[in-house]
Amino acid sequence: MIKKIISNNKSLLLVLAILAIAVFFRFYDLAAVPPGLYPDVAINGNDALQALKSGDFKLFYPENNGREGLFINLIAFSFWLFGPSIWAIKIVPAIFGSLTVLGLYFLTRQLFTYIHPKAANHIALLATFFLSISFWHVNFSRLGFRAIMVPFFLVWSLYFLFRFIHYLENYRKVSHVKIILFSLFGGLFFGLGFHTYIAFRIAPLILIPVCLFAFIKYYRTFRLYRKRRLSIQKSFTRSYFKDGWFGWDLFFVTIILAALPMIIYFWQHPADFSGRGNQISVMSSAQPVKEFAISAIKTVGQFIIIGDHNARHNQPGSPQIFWPLIPLFIIGLGYSVGQIFKPANWRQKDFSSLQVYFTLLFWWGAMLAPSILTTEGLPHSLRSIGSVPPSYIFIALGAYLVINFFQALIKKPALLKTFSIFLFLALTSLVFIEFWRYFIVWGQSTETRGAFTQSYVDQSNYLNSLPGEIKKYVFINEGGVPVPYPNGVPMSAQTMIFLTGKTANIKYLIPTGCDSCESGQSNSSINQSNWGGDKVVFLPLRYDKNLFNLFQERFPNGRIEKINNFSVFKINF
Repeated sequence: MIKKIISNNKSLLLVLAILAIAVFFRFYDLAAVPPGLYPDVAINGNDALQALKSGDFKLFYPENNGREGLFINLIAFSFWLFGPSIWAIKIVPAIFGSLTVLGLYFLTRQLFTYIHPKAANHIALLATFFLSISFWHVNFSRLGFRAIMVPFFLVWSLYFLFRFIHYLENYRKVSHVKIILFSLFGGLFFGLGFHTYIAFRIAPLILIPVCLFAFIKYYRTFRLYRKRRLSIQKSFTRSYFKDGWFGWDLFFVTIILAALPMIIYFWQHPADFSGRGNQISVMSSAQPVKEFAISAIKTVGQFIIIGDHNARHNQPGSPQIFWPLIPLFIIGLGYSVGQIFKPANWRQKDFSSLQVYFTLLFWWGAMLAPSILTTEGLPHSLRSIGSVPPSYIFIALGAYLVINFFQALIKKPALLKTFSIFLFLALTSLVFIEFWRYFIVWGQSTETRGAFTQSYVDQSNYLNSLPGEIKKYVFINEGGVPVPYPNGVPMSAQTMIFLTGKTANIKYLIPTGCDSCESGQSNSSINQSNWGGDKVVFLPLRYDKNLFNLFQERFPNGRIEKINNFSVFKINF
């Protein structure tokens, strides 16, 4: 008993230490890394501000190809607490990311309690540690993208589901209250997942092996009652009510109820359901089979060969898994596949073990589908973010198998101690290396600053520094979906709209030569007579020599001024 208490305390301390690392990686210098404010993030902030102002918190925000509303509404709550800022946007994903790390510990320990009870805690600690410093997960935990909620809701919903299954199969030791609570929480988290990101719509596939093996176990219990010569009605009543199998109905009903508002919305607005997916689907290409094969190869290859090239998502081209962990990932994935094809597991009817490994593999494969079924920007780590948790469970399983192998090989106590010290130093060094990779190499890269449109932030700060009486005209000469559609300014203006919200005398224009249309509508030519002697600043988002030449031609008394990484045209200064 004393040894068990000591062991539990050590595990608790390790979990807290790993969670502290995870929180540090997700909150350290949050406002500054990554730099800039990408328009796709800024529009979430702008919609959150509008929701706070109007009180209209939407289920679905249709602009920018459509976004589920839960994340934006949580940003609005963050603004209400802390005030609008880049940091207040990023704190929402940082919290989701940190809680996902914690959830992965509970889930992994629960899963492997079925099949490796003595190893379950070790594998869970390893999975939690590797995820806590994962570049892939850390990065999306620090952006303002709603996709980070997908791993969170998957991890916690499956944890509650497998906890429910555990109590279900040990019903004589627990009350029905626990069965009800875990089935309800599992269904609630899974149902809320449909309010997160389009990739979650594929998540029901993960439940196939869980439900299939649960049905097999249920049928075996039902047959035992039948062998006791109970009627079909009594057999069903005992297995369904007394044994707690009614929890499955609670689980699915709760999923439906939690997802129902979004289901009703898409029923009423079918175009919003398919919009973005149809634009980039492999089925829209001229050779869908060929494109599907290429997409699948690129998506699977991102883990170990070539990763996402987008500097917002990754160190361009680097595998999504840090190279020292790639062999462990391959070992863990291969071992899981091997357990499915292991004849002994089928002969011995080890359905719990098969249920776990099938679930992990289905989870990993299903959550790659949102990337595989598209053609744009492959490999795409954002669309495949739902595969992150099972990937790190595979890595942890591989690490446990390798560590166990060496421990069995080494017989001398002195060598075992040396091996333990080496292992500790190796894991510790990973923390510092991943910090260096993310915060120094990537976080301070010029390419990263460009990918996150740091120049838009610099331009916004410049406009905010000008006196309020100065008239400021921002020329949106970058592309993007119009907001609001179809006659608004392009998406590229969203960063500046968010950051200059309290600055007076700013107008956003779409240039057509030097004549302009304000907010997408026709407007008269801009003349110096419009302002008399007022001071005026023209600021194009992107430097355009022809545009500045037109300014100079139209306003010969004006002048061009270069300010850091952008230029402005000043009149009457």
